[in-house]
Amino acid sequence: MLGILVLAPILVGVIAYVLSERLAKPLLFIFQLAFAAFAFSQFMAVKANGPIVWSTGGYEDGIALSLYADSLSIFMVLMTAAFYIAFLVYAVNEDYFKSKFYFLFMTLQGLMMGLFLSSDLFNIFVFLEVSTVVVAILIMINKEKQAIYDGMIYFFVNVIGSSFLLFGTGMLYRTFGLLDMRAISESMQHLDSAKAMILPYGMLMVTVSLKTAVTPLFSWLPKAHGTPSAPPVVSAVLSGLYIKSGVYLFIRFNEMFSPVIDMQTFFFWVGFITSVVGFMMALGQHDIKLILAYHTVSQIGLIMVGLNMASEIAFWGAVYHIFNHAIFKSTLFLTAGLIYHEYGTRDVYEIRGLFKRMPWVAAATALAILGITGAPFFNGSISKYMIAHGTYDYNVTIMLNIINLGTTMSFVKYATMLFGENTKGKRVKSDVFAVGASLVMGIASFFTGIFGEAMTLFLLNYEVHVNMDEYIQKGMVYVLMIVAGIGFYHGIIKHGGLITRIGHLELTFNGIITAMTGYFVVVVLFLNFIL
Repeated sequence: MLGILVLAPILVGVIAYVLSERLAKPLLFIFQLAFAAFAFSQFMAVKANGPIVWSTGGYEDGIALSLYADSLSIFMVLMTAAFYIAFLVYAVNEDYFKSKFYFLFMTLQGLMMGLFLSSDLFNIFVFLEVSTVVVAILIMINKEKQAIYDGMIYFFVNVIGSSFLLFGTGMLYRTFGLLDMRAISESMQHLDSAKAMILPYGMLMVTVSLKTAVTPLFSWLPKAHGTPSAPPVVSAVLSGLYIKSGVYLFIRFNEMFSPVIDMQTFFFWVGFITSVVGFMMALGQHDIKLILAYHTVSQIGLIMVGLNMASEIAFWGAVYHIFNHAIFKSTLFLTAGLIYHEYGTRDVYEIRGLFKRMPWVAAATALAILGITGAPFFNGSISKYMIAHGTYDYNVTIMLNIINLGTTMSFVKYATMLFGENTKGKRVKSDVFAVGASLVMGIASFFTGIFGEAMTLFLLNYEVHVNMDEYIQKGMVYVLMIVAGIGFYHGIIKHGGLITRIGHLELTFNGIITAMTGYFVVVVLFLNFIL
């Protein structure tokens, strides 16, 4: 049954491609609703009965090509299937919503399902390679010069990055004669020396680190997610969902190597540096899509911090932040597309008066901003609360507050669009479906915060109790950060200078490839030091 989750979206994409537009659109919506319902049924089955394994050809588990659904992977599947409903609603009346887009967009959904469910390393490599091609075409779909350049950079960088996974998989197969991650993990317990795993681990970590866009391997992400002519829904699915496949694989690969390798300290610092660099780069941007793209880097850094704090509550807080980030960042990219359509510019300093001119879009944007900054009662506050409770170390608490302050400063700047007067651009009528989808996603940022305790228990099987006294204290800290963010905006950020120059630093293609090589060397040297 798990194979349906991978194959069905691709097959429906092919069918929609050959059908007329009049028939294809209803098919896509009917399918996606049914598909989400099926994903939910599988989620409930895993919740009730434990992991599900689907092996091809009737071969023994561990030998066969298999799909594996546990509480984490089926959560990712359900999240993707549900969000795709909103994305399809948003795009239904857009000019690009035609046969080629149907096929690519639905194929990408099936490939993401494959990445979340596959237990076979070679299958994961294939899914990554094919999804890289699909994403590159989606970035270039409008055939604009800058988009083609950005899409090709994305394509070549990620193909080279995936080759590390292929070589690492080959080394693991030579050692164990296995490709199944669970079987390899069991076999690692019998190794005489952990040093034999240094090179394959380093290679696999280069691939997932590139896919998650951690420092210094993130320069491709703003090009891909912030491409000016890429459809807003493409940016939303890349930043909200697709990049999470890299985070998911990071979790799975480290689980596989856990009998012999523990790199939590290393990746904790990688996550922190990534988060700081991400918001520093975002502060120097004028383009609203680039601000959002660099904040994807920053928020992924925060997730990496939570995953590597050696704390159960921080780990599940980071996983819940994957879900929350998908909600508010998708909302922000979707509304950014509507704002650009209305104002004719993406310059954050030229857009004003959003509440007066586009009140529903402004409301969705405001709700998402409150979510990403961790405002009380919003979803970001719950996941950040859980991550913060993963440590009693004062220094780590300070580091988390630095990340939160950077996020707040950036979105104080972003929120200036909501207020004031602006007559720039010719007024156009926004599509009601696009506005509605954005608003529903924005509202979800609020309800997944209000019901955060229930959501973590239902979605993640993890019970968290929010201490109201501590939550109120964090709310007071949030207010102080808003005040500080406003002060920094008017005192420093608004005037540009050094912040703007930092924001325009980026690696060339050769620089990215060199960074990949250097990153691999650093990981290998660190492993040699600790093992």
